[in-house]
Amino acid sequence: MASIEEVKAALMQTVEQGNTTLNQIRVAAENTEQMLSRLRMVASGTNHAKIAEAIVRAEQSKQRLAEAATLIQGSSAAAREYVAVLG
Repeated sequence: MASIEEVKAALMQTVEQGNTTLNQIRVAAENTEQMLSRLRMVASGTNHAKIAEAIVRAEQSKQRLAEAATLIQGSSAAAREYVAVLG
């Protein structure tokens, strides 16, 4: 069985992993925004259904990345709170 200090250390490692993941999600969101800008630029002058589909899917991707970031932040906060409970 792990000691309280080992549990706390493991929890703080998961918080750090969450921070790394959050940064990766932010980069992905920025890349998705660049993608959307390019798609919108290409879409001006055309009403092709496939360009519209690409924009909608990229927007959905950006929204889901934002949701994932919120969930990761919540997970890290809960882990930090548990560390506080452990003392």
